[in-house]
Amino acid sequence: MNEAKKIADCGLRIADLEAAPIRNAQFAIRNTLQQYLVGGVNSPVRAFKQVGGQPLWLSRSRGAEVWDANGRRYTDFIMGWGAIILGHNPPPVVRALRSRISKGLLLGLTHEMEAELARLIAQAVPSVEQVRFTASGSEACLTAVKLARAHTGRAKILLFDGGYHGHGESVMAGRSAGLPAALETAVVTVPFNDPAAFDEALRQHGAELACVLIEPVAANMGVIPPEPGWLAHLRERTAKAGIVLIFDEVVTGFRMGLGGAQGLFGIEADLTAFGKIIGGGLPVGAVGGPRRLMQRLAPEGDVYHGGTFAGHPLAMAAGVATVQQLRANPPYERIEHLAAEAAEGLTALGQDIGVALQVNRAGSMFTVFFTATAVRSKSDAKASHKERFAHWANELRRAGVLVPPSPFEALFVGAAHTRRHIEQLLDASKKALQSMDR
Repeated sequence: MNEAKKIADCGLRIADLEAAPIRNAQFAIRNTLQQYLVGGVNSPVRAFKQVGGQPLWLSRSRGAEVWDANGRRYTDFIMGWGAIILGHNPPPVVRALRSRISKGLLLGLTHEMEAELARLIAQAVPSVEQVRFTASGSEACLTAVKLARAHTGRAKILLFDGGYHGHGESVMAGRSAGLPAALETAVVTVPFNDPAAFDEALRQHGAELACVLIEPVAANMGVIPPEPGWLAHLRERTAKAGIVLIFDEVVTGFRMGLGGAQGLFGIEADLTAFGKIIGGGLPVGAVGGPRRLMQRLAPEGDVYHGGTFAGHPLAMAAGVATVQQLRANPPYERIEHLAAEAAEGLTALGQDIGVALQVNRAGSMFTVFFTATAVRSKSDAKASHKERFAHWANELRRAGVLVPPSPFEALFVGAAHTRRHIEQLLDASKKALQSMDR
């Protein structure tokens, strides 16, 4: 395929499809979106550029299914990019929202549901004693970084290649236009799952590092689980060097279990960023940690954070209802089993049909990489076959199965999914793989 047919998206060169992209028949709607929204979307991954299609406009959702503007139904494995674990519009959350709406949308001062959700988070995650709510996971990560810098008196932060912690300046240095080049000198980046590279970075920069910020299970270069001993290595070395270890559990929090990845792997972070699931489908974020760190935040301390919508009553009500449901009826064993069935089935299909693929899974989330080699870092993920992913994703969408329109995102299984949905995914995947050039 010649270079003219390729498109650039976030620095990746990804081939467009030969086949005509799927288009929404309501051209007036699409034209309006393009006219008034940049690119017709409010987040780049929704543009479908990485699979060569047009943005899909959804109108409603229920359980494990969504409907587009034409009324066509899809089995959903995007699930609000991981924010939806109980299924779309679960009755306990809908009831909580109706009750809260009747009492007022925005109070402007502190309310009881903030304390209740903070209590539930602290009870579930042992490293958390106090919580500060934000309006997004991006804001939570930035607030955690500010706390670490204030606590240590150091400026530099260490990130891992391929990780994503929102679009804030400190964590996007060198990755976005519009940021001062000087910011790049305050960021050190090393490969994920590479203890030797991490130790070398500590040798060179350890005395200047305020924090190490990591997704304990990478979910934004596709799902990449930590290698055995990797997180323990980070915990040991950061503690010894007086560096704040921040876990970005925006995706993994309350998805890997009530205790998140920390509970699963038995590693306690100094600070934790939460989002997605703790809002029950509404915009939310949170920073949690021990009092000795959290009380550096204003009004107790000198690290300023504030926001009109921090701890919004609707998000708190939905979050409390979600976490209470997760505690009362934990879905984790069942949804992990379903995700394992999907991962094993996809692997078997690749072997039977002769299409090289790897399925990385962590709990109820997984990613399909079209490659013959194991994927344990960003460089491995980028080496996978993007055109084959695009073909697979678009063929699935034509068959009524919705997966992320990017080879570097996760598919999510939730409590509303059933074995029928997994079978639908596998049946559509079989046809998609059989139609690929090999």
